[in-house]
Amino acid sequence: MKKYLIVFLMASLMGCGETKTENKIEEVKVTLPKTEHHLESITKVFDAHGGFGNWSEMKQLSYDMSNGQHHLIELQSRYTRIESENDTTGFDGNEVWVTPATAKASRARMTYNLYFYFYAFPFVVGDEGVIYEDVEPMNILGTTYNGVKISYENGVGESSKDNYIIYSDPETNKMAWLMYTATFGSEKASDRWNLIKYDQWQTINGITLPKSLQWYQYKDGEVGGMRNEVLFENVKLSKEAPSMDNFKMPEGAQIAPRG
Repeated sequence: MKKYLIVFLMASLMGCGETKTENKIEEVKVTLPKTEHHLESITKVFDAHGGFGNWSEMKQLSYDMSNGQHHLIELQSRYTRIESENDTTGFDGNEVWVTPATAKASRARMTYNLYFYFYAFPFVVGDEGVIYEDVEPMNILGTTYNGVKISYENGVGESSKDNYIIYSDPETNKMAWLMYTATFGSEKASDRWNLIKYDQWQTINGITLPKSLQWYQYKDGEVGGMRNEVLFENVKLSKEAPSMDNFKMPEGAQIAPRG
């Protein structure tokens, strides 16, 4: 699903128990993203948010969240840095790391990019290996929306068994709701659906992104009240790549275990 070839040149300290402290990362452009697999319905959604081609040219996204986190993402390789009051989490293209060390590191590999993934919809489901299927329109809280289901080919991404349904406004084609299942790496697909409302749109560098994600209660086809809201502020989106130094694993950082 990556559009760039990442070449890692790592210099490691020798000795038992020591942690990698140097990590030079170079980018080599290979090909533009392929879009032949996009259905007309998902293309309309992409276009309503600024176009998948425009998004694919962006290299840097950052934002502040109402939960106190600051996120920085290098979009071509999905390198990530998340700063919070108590710790910093990063992804350097190979390892997910946390500093200072914490018991929460065991789940960091599966959850470090969770908010980015939801926030950057619909564009994060535009890559190769994604399967689209038009589904019946759905009435949510009195309004009917068009639906496109998203699934993955086996082995694509960390959680290829996850499923999503984008529900979009039939007049504007903008996203309004997202239904999703979450497996968090399990080999078994889930049949429990969750529901997010996308609200208060803002356009930055031609790309339309939400200011608010609102999780709603949802069970057996019935929509309940809002149970959680996350706000995104100070959003920056740019074709200029961030410094790769942001994503290097610091000395003494804890590596999130795999599997």
